[in-house]
Amino acid sequence: MLLNKALIRVGIGIPAGAEFELAQLDDPYHFASARELSLFRRPLPATNLRFLSTVMWDGRETFKDPSSPDCLAGTTTCFASVHFDLLDQANSATLGHAQAAMPLSTAQREAIFSFEIGLSTTQVYDSSAGWLTAQGARGGPSLASQQPSYVGINDALAGDYRSHAAFNPNALSLFDAWANPSAGPADGWERVEARRAVARGQALFNSKPITITGVGGLNDDLHLAVISGTCTTCHDSPNAGNHSVPAPLNIGLADASPRTPDLPLYTLRNKTTGDTVQTSDPGRALITGKWADIGRFKGPTRAPYFHNGFAKDLQAAVDFYDTRFGIGFTPAEIADVIALLRTL
Repeated sequence: MLLNKALIRVGIGIPAGAEFELAQLDDPYHFASARELSLFRRPLPATNLRFLSTVMWDGRETFKDPSSPDCLAGTTTCFASVHFDLLDQANSATLGHAQAAMPLSTAQREAIFSFEIGLSTTQVYDSSAGWLTAQGARGGPSLASQQPSYVGINDALAGDYRSHAAFNPNALSLFDAWANPSAGPADGWERVEARRAVARGQALFNSKPITITGVGGLNDDLHLAVISGTCTTCHDSPNAGNHSVPAPLNIGLADASPRTPDLPLYTLRNKTTGDTVQTSDPGRALITGKWADIGRFKGPTRAPYFHNGFAKDLQAAVDFYDTRFGIGFTPAEIADVIALLRTL
């Protein structure tokens, strides 16, 4: 699993008092039980943490805090700062993974946080488009490290929490200057066209209409069967690509249908209704115990993409979204979106 899909096993049991129970399991490794489900997940990046709103795939290191000013708009659901979350994560990992005998001191936790939060990584050069800061483009880690980010920035549902500006679907603007690039001394026709492709991909990411249906954590929570959006409805943080508030979503990647034989399959039963659902990973539900949270995860990061490595590359990731939401990308549009995503 590690070599083929870059997955590691995580063992988490069904929490006491959960709204569901384990009715049946199919584990190819003959280990899992209700006490400890086997979950296979991608390691998460350790850089660009300043853009996080949710820590860990299932949000287990994102804590609620009623005294925090970072609250979902119009609600009393408030979250501790990412600073607090990462301090807790550093200590938990030291006591758990590193098996330390003593907790980290406050100074040690702060030192780890300062190191983590200062790391910014992006592409700096594209083999087709060239340097990602050429001709006014704003790619690269130096500019990424200066990109403003905070909980609720450009929130797709409620607008910006601080500026109170309306949601701007044009959340990506790094390559605006490449919409009409000129040919420089070292820039041939191929490079100019590659830069145009990146700009077209950015425009598609911002504006290609998507009919969003059946997404747990979005359609059901908002009581809207259909939401008209774009890629930036869920990837609303400006020039970062994540969601600016904690919002793990279920887009079906842990359902039984895309499950491969190397993944366990769990049949869960609702204790109240008797309904059952099959999943390869209950996700957020193993933290909250809530039936509605089954299959909810934060968004994808590096290849292989998604929490379970379902998409081996950008082509597979874009194909998944195109099929799942019936977007209707043309082959040329898919190529342009991939050209954009390669630069991030």
